Amino acid sequence: MKILFVCSANICRSALCEVVLRQKLKERGITGVEVDSAGVHDYSGEPRDATMRAYAQKAGYELTGKSKCISQEMLESADYIICMEHFHVVEVQKRLPYVRWNRIHLFNEFCFEERTGLPDPYGDTGYMYAYVLQRIIEGCSTIAWKISKLMNGGEASLWQWNR
Repeated sequence: MKILFVCSANICRSALCEVVLRQKLKERGITGVEVDSAGVHDYSGEPRDATMRAYAQKAGYELTGKSKCISQEMLESADYIICMEHFHVVEVQKRLPYVRWNRIHLFNEFCFEERTGLPDPYGDTGYMYAYVLQRIIEGCSTIAWKISKLMNGGEASLWQWNR
């Protein structure tokens, strides 16, 4: 199974989702799941947002690495493409044939059954960074829970599992 998180620049939200989900899967002893992240804009090689790195570190997550732009190969190989905002969904849809759109999901809808985007904290207040961090931790916990159910004989799709 391959999961790809997508945001604007891959310096904040999607990168943090990648780190948090990997840790949540490890905590549950789940293997065989590939997790990646990328941005719809090409800011390749940019460092992760310093403020989000600091907030993540306080919460026990190491947000390292550099940003990368989504590639066609990433999109085509992903089983689940989880986007932070509606805009990202549209950008991914532009790059994939219609028959593969069922792989594309909005983070808040996938995790919390809310049809809203996860706001971009970049350059915003500390409150917004803390809020987004908490939503990502909670959402990735939900995704890890869904994966554990799926791998233990559950439904055929993560999307079908609701808490």
